[in-house]
Parts: sequence; structure tokens; C-alpha cells
Amino acid sequence: MRGYLSLGSNLGDRRRHLEAALEKLRRAGVQVTAVSRIYETRAVEVSGPQENFLNLAAAIEYGGTPRELLRICQKIEGELGRQRPYPHAPRTIDIDILLMQGVHLSTPDLEIPHPCMERRAFVIFPLSEVAPGVVLPSGRGIIEVKNSLPHDEIVGVLK
Repeated sequence: MRGYLSLGSNLGDRRRHLEAALEKLRRAGVQVTAVSRIYETRAVEVSGPQENFLNLAAAIEYGGTPRELLRICQKIEGELGRQRPYPHAPRTIDIDILLMQGVHLSTPDLEIPHPCMERRAFVIFPLSEVAPGVVLPSGRGIIEVKNSLPHDEIVGVLK
């Protein structure tokens, strides 16, 4: 099943956390087929000052269920030191499932498609690189959504 993930980090060696998470996904049986450039973004939806995030999007192929993929992502977050002291706390790594082909799921701990992605430049900009033709849940193409979002949370793009 084809899908898309969003990865972000704003604690410690942010780039290394992203690289380690991608490697751990591969070792867990998630085939990573494309990875966007890394975007440095301001922390949004947070209650206090936080360091900038490094974010990327990954296109994947995965043979298991969405719930199994969620468990893999949460296990990797734990292995890389993710703490959850309060909502939107700084984090070593955050792995969100954005879309899974043909999957519409809404449970207390997992919602696919991700309900907030179309409002978040830090998700849409990298996702548009690995899925330029994807149609989002709103029925709009990703490029249209990208062009409608403000650029002010994007600080820079890394190679």
C-alpha cells in the first residue's frame, strides 16, 4: 500500500534524528521510495518558544495495516528519545502518517488522512516534492494547496 509520512525534529541533532528514523523505518519493513528535501520551519501551534524544526516527507510502500504502521512509527519515536510531557512539546522526532492509498480511518489515536495537513506548510511543502500529483482530502491538488499557504513558517530548505 502506498502512503506518505511527515517527519520532524526540533531537539538535539535534528538532521541525524531524521536520518535515523528513515533508516529504522526501512529496517522495520517500510519501503521508503522517495524523500523530500529537508525544510527548516518555525515551530507552529505551540504554547511557548521552541527551536525551529527540520521537516521532510517520505513516500512509502507498506504491506501491513495502518495500525501496524502506527506502532512502528511510535516505536521508532520512543527509540529516538521522543517524550510527550504535554501536547506539542519539543521533540527529537515526530512521525505522522499523512495518507495511505484507499484508507479512510478515524479513531481516537489514528486518523487517516491526517486531519490538519492541508493547513500546515511544514507538511505540504515537502509532501509536494514526493507527491506532486496527489489530490488531497479536500479534493484540491497539492500544488494548489501549497500555493495558497503562507510561506512565513518556512525558514529555509536544506540539501
